Amino acid sequence: MKGFLKTSALASIAFALTACGTTQMAVKPEAKANVQSIALIKVSEPDSYTAQDFGNPGMMFGAVGGAIAGASSANSTKSVGKIVTDSNYSVSDHFTVALQKKLTDAGYDVKIVSVDREKKHKLLESYESVNADSADAVLDVAIESIGYSTEHPMFSPHWRPSSQVSVVLVDKQTGEMMYAEKFMYGYHNPLMSGTDIEAPEEYHFKNKEELLSDDDRVVSGIQHSVDAVVEQVQNNLKK
Repeated sequence: MKGFLKTSALASIAFALTACGTTQMAVKPEAKANVQSIALIKVSEPDSYTAQDFGNPGMMFGAVGGAIAGASSANSTKSVGKIVTDSNYSVSDHFTVALQKKLTDAGYDVKIVSVDREKKHKLLESYESVNADSADAVLDVAIESIGYSTEHPMFSPHWRPSSQVSVVLVDKQTGEMMYAEKFMYGYHNPLMSGTDIEAPEEYHFKNKEELLSDDDRVVSGIQHSVDAVVEQVQNNLKK
């Protein structure tokens, strides 16, 4: 009975995570052929840079362990955020400029537009009001989380840059979705669907102390997580 309940619980979690994620949709060749210009919505700056300690042994022992791991994560979040802030790095500017360049190289005329977004970490629900009348399509990017994380207390307890990013391309005239993908960089979870991207070992840290002692490598790892997603988007949309 316990085994059945455990399996049911995992299935429920998997369904919930999948349901709230981005529906995967590969862009069709004819759609790419018809799209000449893209309105790229300026990527929002995240509210914070995360430091999620899934490798904390406490995560294996229920609510109490989870609370211990959560407290550790909260302390790390501030430190990682301060490192990024002190470096004057803007993930919003980096993501937006890199996407514009890569999509231009891929054969599109790309114009950056701005919108008011209630929730920075979520895609827009509608693109009717986006000021992109001259564009064939609208590209929206939502950084659901970005920072560093561990993965598993036994098999992968070290820190690595991690991010979850959702991307959609929408036909401006019809409002129909032409391309959608969720990227999971660095941290991977078998219960969550998405396109996995590995973080190079040069940006891995064996423990939290090492993570917080190398500011340049911390920032470089986050920069790489952005570039890796941008490159994947370019490869998927190139004509």
